[in-house]
Amino acid sequence: MGVQLSTGGGRKRGLVPTINVTPLVDVVLVLLIIFMVIIPNMQDGKTIEMVKVTAADKNTDDVEPLSITIDRNEACSFEKSDMTQAQCLVQLREAFATNPRRRVMLRGDATLPYRVMREFFRETQQIGFGGVSLAVGVAREWSEEG
Repeated sequence: MGVQLSTGGGRKRGLVPTINVTPLVDVVLVLLIIFMVIIPNMQDGKTIEMVKVTAADKNTDDVEPLSITIDRNEACSFEKSDMTQAQCLVQLREAFATNPRRRVMLRGDATLPYRVMREFFRETQQIGFGGVSLAVGVAREWSEEG
């Protein structure tokens, strides 16, 4: 914090404190950089590498779909809990009995054989879910210049 001294021009003020905002700006900029690096890496559920597409469909429903994640080891996650694929299908049957109009979002690791996703997709449709979606990431074009 700085201090400004009065030159004695009429009124006697004494010492007038002035605030140095440089340290505050430095701290805020460092926090901004930290959040810019951390926030894009935060995900829901398991960390998987998504399949890349150029144009993904937008979800227009207001109701949050059931989220199923299958990782590269073929382990399944229903919402936030890990389980086998058979247990996951049992949970889906219970969810369908509760609300048959709810949508299902399948997320699979890009290194997972498509056969596994196709079979799980088929099983989900056989339960009765009409709205089954595959979650994908957006493909980016990389140039060698940048």
